[in-house]
Amino acid sequence: MDFRVGGSFTQKMQLAVDGRMCEYALTGTYDEIVEPERIVYRANFGHALTRVTVEFLAQRESTKVVITHEGCPDDFFSKTVSQGTSESLDKLALLATS
Repeated sequence: MDFRVGGSFTQKMQLAVDGRMCEYALTGTYDEIVEPERIVYRANFGHALTRVTVEFLAQRESTKVVITHEGCPDDFFSKTVSQGTSESLDKLALLATS
């Protein structure tokens, strides 16, 4: 991971889709990094290129994270990305509280 504007990363994840485990990989390039407010990057899934904005919103003693994907080509893709994002955030929450 090269966490700077213009830097890139590769992400792999496994999730259950239609009852079977699938592995997904994507590459990305950071377009904007504004600490501690937001990260914007382009995610290349091979067959689809999306723009992802991750916003960090201070809320008293915690932080709300809002993730917006733009350019999803269809409902199946949107559902799969949403599921993968939710599972990833659930795993992160477990790590952060342990």
